[in-house]
Amino acid sequence: MPRRASTIHPLDWITIGFAVCILSLFAVASLATANEANKTGTLEVVVTNLESDEGYLVIAVLNSAAQYDAGDEMFRSNAKVPIKNGTARITFEGLPFGSYAVKTFHDENANGELDTNFVGFPKEGFGFSNNAMGKFGPPSFEQTRFEFASESLRIEIKSS
Repeated sequence: MPRRASTIHPLDWITIGFAVCILSLFAVASLATANEANKTGTLEVVVTNLESDEGYLVIAVLNSAAQYDAGDEMFRSNAKVPIKNGTARITFEGLPFGSYAVKTFHDENANGELDTNFVGFPKEGFGFSNNAMGKFGPPSFEQTRFEFASESLRIEIKSS
């Protein structure tokens, strides 16, 4: 028996065309959002006011309050930045856009630790993004947080 050709009503073609357009718009919007989420840039951190050129600067770039509050294990980084004329510079390339905070300390005696006195106050220089200072301890993530959303950003931290 021969197959009968089905006919599609003209309004059905309009509905199909409309559905294809809507799906295409969703696909383009999803692609744009994915591209925005994958954007990266270069962050340059310059730390000034270091007391000497001895030792090196240790720096951590943190992207959450949990990382920020994790203590020494998150504070340390592999970056041991040399100091010249009381200033240290480091550039982080390919950093994803987002919210960050920076912590630094001047490991003047190069022992890998932030040395403190008997009450816990640092004996070596330290600094935070936004040059934030805490009242009875380090500043919070919110005080030090900044938005990184450009191809290139330079921040300066004054060591205390």
